[in-house]
Amino acid sequence: MSEEQQEIDVQSGDQVLVTAGEYKGELAKVISPYTNSISIELEKRDSDGAKPRTVLRHTEYELVEKAQ
Repeated sequence: MSEEQQEIDVQSGDQVLVTAGEYKGELAKVISPYTNSISIELEKRDSDGAKPRTVLRHTEYELVEKAQ
């Protein structure tokens, strides 16, 4: 493993805190982990009632709680 590749410690269903970007400070649920990123669904709903989804690099979030 190179220095840039790190073991991914998140799984689908884990709760994370966004630490960078447009949604900084928001809680989100992991949809899927990838090699260099994760896809998430935010807890907070938009004005139209939908939960926003986005992709974050591994440096842009902190793990809050592991899924059961």
